[in-house]
Amino acid sequence: MVNGILDELKLKYKSGNIATKLIYINIIFFFTILIVGFVLKKIFPSFQIDNIIALSSQPNALIKHPWSIFTYAFLHGELWHLFLNMLLLYYISSMFLRYFRDQDFLTFYILGILGGALFYCLFAGYFSSGSSYLVGSSAAIYATFFGLVSYNPKIPVRLLFFPNSFPILYIAFFLLGLDVYQIIDGRNSGGSLSHFGGAAVGYLYMKQFEKGNDFIGRTIRQVQNFFNRKKKTTFKTYSNQTKKNPYEQKVPRDDYEFNSQKVAKQQKIDAILDKISRSGYESLTKEEKDFLFREGR
Repeated sequence: MVNGILDELKLKYKSGNIATKLIYINIIFFFTILIVGFVLKKIFPSFQIDNIIALSSQPNALIKHPWSIFTYAFLHGELWHLFLNMLLLYYISSMFLRYFRDQDFLTFYILGILGGALFYCLFAGYFSSGSSYLVGSSAAIYATFFGLVSYNPKIPVRLLFFPNSFPILYIAFFLLGLDVYQIIDGRNSGGSLSHFGGAAVGYLYMKQFEKGNDFIGRTIRQVQNFFNRKKKTTFKTYSNQTKKNPYEQKVPRDDYEFNSQKVAKQQKIDAILDKISRSGYESLTKEEKDFLFREGR
């Protein structure tokens, strides 16, 4: 039973979009650090694993732990903090991916991590005395959200308990106002500063992105290709079969067709996952298995 649950979780990870993968990574990272930190605390009582993963406001600590400028975004202070950020990640990604690709979401997410870290390191010392630490993925999520606001501030959104929809720009104003209040009040000023960093880079980068200047995205894809390189075959195979694969899709001609194909593809994935939950993986046809394999690569 446990193996079946693990196999299903692995399958959902492989077939899920980039937001699903990031949610998995954040959850696994949270509990891994929790367990490792507990064990190390028993062995070395004075050791705090969070201090080498979280981003410190002190320059000396940043020099000692330069990786923390990135790892802080995958560390959350408590389970409730993790839950709220993953909930925001889920809903904001569902809006973002209506208009853009998975790799675009990843670009803005990573850019938000770096932008949030930059603002925190530059300005945290002005609003807090002594050392403080930054954790959480909210700056990355802000970058994706404000990138979407920059792209179209009039996107209609509907919230629970609100009878009518309203432009996404209104939520952006509310979030920025809340962060200003938290900075003035002194509550989570460091986190709010990182929010401003994520929002700023997300909003400004979208202006370049729309012009085709996706220099950050190209760099990220080059790094991905470096680690995901596969051996190229030196031969070609040909088939005389004329039977068309029902899961094969043609290259989209425009953004509208691209979005339509993406929605249809996700519906196929959901239907196959439902079939697995009802009858098991072995009940799938060869075409369905091949489709999941291609989408999970």
